[in-house]
Amino acid sequence: MNMFEEIMHRLSSKTRMRGLFKDVHFEDLERIIDRMNGLLDEKRAAYEADQAKNKQKEESIEQIRKMLEEKGLSLSDLGGSEEAAPKKRRNVSKYTFEYVTKAGDTVQWYGSTTGRLPKDFQAYLDETGKKRLDCVVDQESED
Repeated sequence: MNMFEEIMHRLSSKTRMRGLFKDVHFEDLERIIDRMNGLLDEKRAAYEADQAKNKQKEESIEQIRKMLEEKGLSLSDLGGSEEAAPKKRRNVSKYTFEYVTKAGDTVQWYGSTTGRLPKDFQAYLDETGKKRLDCVVDQESED
C-alpha cells in the first residue's frame, strides 16, 4: 500500500481517525483541520477555475461552429481535417524462443527481441554466447 492509500485508509473511518489522533492535543487537531480546510479551499478554487475555463472554451467552440454553419463552411474547407491524425503504433515482432535451463529442461518463452528476459534465458545466452534471434522457434507479428 502506498502512502496515499494508507492515508486515505486511515482517514476514511471516524474510528481509525480517533485512534490516529488519540494522543494529539485538541489545539493541534484544530491547527491540522485549519490547514486541511485551507487545502480544500485551494482545491475548490482550482477546480472552479478549471470548470470556468472549460465552459468558456465550449462557448467559443460553439460560436465558431455557428459562424461556419452560417457561412456554409466545414473544417475541411479550412484546410484541416475533422478527424485527428491516427497515432503511430510500434510494430513489435514477437517470437517464441527456445532455450535450455541449467537444470537441463528445454523451455519455450514468448516475447520480443527487446526488453528484459527471464533469468534462465539470460543465463543461457551468457553461457552459450548466442543472441536472442539464434533461439527463435516461431515468429508472430503484432499489428
